[in-house]
Amino acid sequence: MVDVRDLELDEIPEWPLWAQGVALLLLIATLQGVGYWFYLAPKHEQVNHLKQQEQTLKTTLRIKANKAAALPKIKSQLDELQQRYDYLSSQLPVQKELASMLASVNDKGLENGLTFTRIDWGEKQNQAFLYRLPLNIELTGTYHDIGEFSQAIAELPRIINFDDVDWQRVSQESSTLHFRVRAYTYQFKPEVQDEK
Repeated sequence: MVDVRDLELDEIPEWPLWAQGVALLLLIATLQGVGYWFYLAPKHEQVNHLKQQEQTLKTTLRIKANKAAALPKIKSQLDELQQRYDYLSSQLPVQKELASMLASVNDKGLENGLTFTRIDWGEKQNQAFLYRLPLNIELTGTYHDIGEFSQAIAELPRIINFDDVDWQRVSQESSTLHFRVRAYTYQFKPEVQDEK
């Protein structure tokens, strides 16, 4: 039997067959280890990175596909909102309509048999994207006539909201009421209208 310590590397062709086989197996194992370490491990890491990228891209694609699928519904909602906005903004008076609006309120009161003691615009109040315009109204008339007047104001083409309503009898014996209300209408600020 040959002692392994007696084997020299430069005499490999003369080694026994089993020793040559072991040396060959060690050489193959070493080459595979080096090949894995320098070639396959980086490739494996690159494949894992690409798999993560693929998952990220799939998620992004799924989100974008859902957004694209929802786009027609969102567009129809946006069109509906735009129609509502246009309708409501058409009910807001512009500066040149304020005098005729005041005249319309006065006419509605007179048509319902009311007597005005005061009707005038208050000072503009600055809000986020609107001006709030107070309208001070004081008048006298019957309960029924005041109710008809309020309904007529609600039917005007421009928005007028009643707020701070106060009424009381002119006297204990009278059925005539003194009606005081602070009404409001709204105007777009010029810079907001320009953005449209």
